[in-house]
Amino acid sequence: MADAGEAHRMTMNNVEERVRQLTMLRNVGEKTALALLDLGIETPEQMFEADPETLFEEMKHRRGGKLDRCVLYLFRGAKHGIAWPECKDPLTPPGGPV
Repeated sequence: MADAGEAHRMTMNNVEERVRQLTMLRNVGEKTALALLDLGIETPEQMFEADPETLFEEMKHRRGGKLDRCVLYLFRGAKHGIAWPECKDPLTPPGGPV
């Protein structure tokens, strides 16, 4: 049976691996990857399926109602693989409308 320290290390390794995977997404660094994990996004595939506006609204709610709109653009870019400055309103991602 694993001791608590070993279980903690395994958990930290899992978080590190998820962060590593999420930082492969366009626009996503370590801090954003940790924020995505906090929002329940653990894999790039989940980000591709997620609604950036919903993620933005949830993060804004958790931060007391204040969050720069560029975070929404970052989420859009991560989902569609494009640079966040190209994701401003209105967005027409590659392949059609949002």
